[in-house]
Amino acid sequence: MRNLTLALFTAILLFTFKTPVFSQTSIEISQALTSNSRDAGAGAHFHYLFENPRFTTPVQELDFDGSGQGKFRFQRKDSDEIVNKLALSSEVLSQLQLLFDDLNFLASSENYQHKKDFSHLGNMTITYSRAGKERTVKFNYTDNQSMNRLSEIFRNIVTQETRVFELEAVLQNDPISTPAQLRFLESELKSNHIADPRRFEPILKTIKLDEGVPLIARNHAERLLQMIRKGK
Repeated sequence: MRNLTLALFTAILLFTFKTPVFSQTSIEISQALTSNSRDAGAGAHFHYLFENPRFTTPVQELDFDGSGQGKFRFQRKDSDEIVNKLALSSEVLSQLQLLFDDLNFLASSENYQHKKDFSHLGNMTITYSRAGKERTVKFNYTDNQSMNRLSEIFRNIVTQETRVFELEAVLQNDPISTPAQLRFLESELKSNHIADPRRFEPILKTIKLDEGVPLIARNHAERLLQMIRKGK
């Protein structure tokens, strides 16, 4: 009986001391994986430029690093250039990174331009650099699915940041126009032309609580918040 008691006591001691070690090791591995993932994108840099002199906004440009920090620049005809800070979510960055990897972009020599010239649609210039390597491509239309999806995400970021700019501008200078801007935003959300819908949560919360904004806009802002949270 005494030997059985001693054996049970020894087993309890072993379990007690081993459990924290296992837990600590799991945390360290998790932290190492997270750190490696962060380091992998740390040296990346992304640049997108759209140009079409026929459009009302002939120049649209994105420039940001692997952390999503950068700038959004655009210029409308007969207007001053606008440059705003840009901060992209990790989800959007992951989508871009996966597509560049899928294309093997830095090692590839593929010409993404379609055999037909669609320069009337505007020209896109995409530059990507990582680990000391850099490549730039320019085209106006492509039938490469991954590159098409990549350029679509860049366009959606432009649409997103343009709408943020417009909403902030009307809130500051013309609150009565807020309902129209929210209708534009709802249409862009439903047509999947926004890269990261959650980008609008802070400004929609501000609109919802701003008594200087028409009631119809405050109610609309609440509906859009619910739509974004539900992922619709």
